[in-house]
Amino acid sequence: MDDGRPDSDSNIETVTENMSDSTDDPMTGHNGRWEAVIDDMSATATEYRDAGWEALELHPGDIFPIPPVDGADQTGLSSSDGVNNTSTKGSIAQDSSKSHSRVGLDVIIPDNEFTQLIEIASARTFDECEAFRAEVGSILFVIAGIKASTTDVVVFVPLYYRANDAQRMAQRAVARGEIKLFVRPLSDDRQVVFSQSTPELLLPSEFAR
Repeated sequence: MDDGRPDSDSNIETVTENMSDSTDDPMTGHNGRWEAVIDDMSATATEYRDAGWEALELHPGDIFPIPPVDGADQTGLSSSDGVNNTSTKGSIAQDSSKSHSRVGLDVIIPDNEFTQLIEIASARTFDECEAFRAEVGSILFVIAGIKASTTDVVVFVPLYYRANDAQRMAQRAVARGEIKLFVRPLSDDRQVVFSQSTPELLLPSEFAR
């Protein structure tokens, strides 16, 4: 997978949200590619651990673009709800967006992984992101390595979505200059939000500047 390395900034929020819906599975016929992405993530995480970093690997089940192509985000939450962790690097600090609409990817992970993520994220500021990407037909695969560089901690979030399902999300993310990963458990009572100030890292190549 290609490696996009521009530094970026990440904020963390803990809030509640409602569950997203999906009409079909973009991974149909792509399970082998997804397994390869997970293997790549594991190998990269091992490299970081060998270099002295603490690395957490997440394994999402469902991933949904927000807003979806068929309508607006149905939650009653603001993108800025919750407690912010202000970045110490770059231009993003607390979320001061005037719009309450959310733009990004809804990423659902197992409860046990979310518990680990909360423990890691609640005490750290994440200030860098690198993305390893591949596009297979209309499907975009990304491994986002989100770093707390001052404490040598990295969280790996593998992503997939169909480009056609993400047009509204991508257009709004480019316009705002920001995209967010809303990472939550299936139980739907909390979430960790990573804010990425270089949205092109997580978007299809057609949106690259």
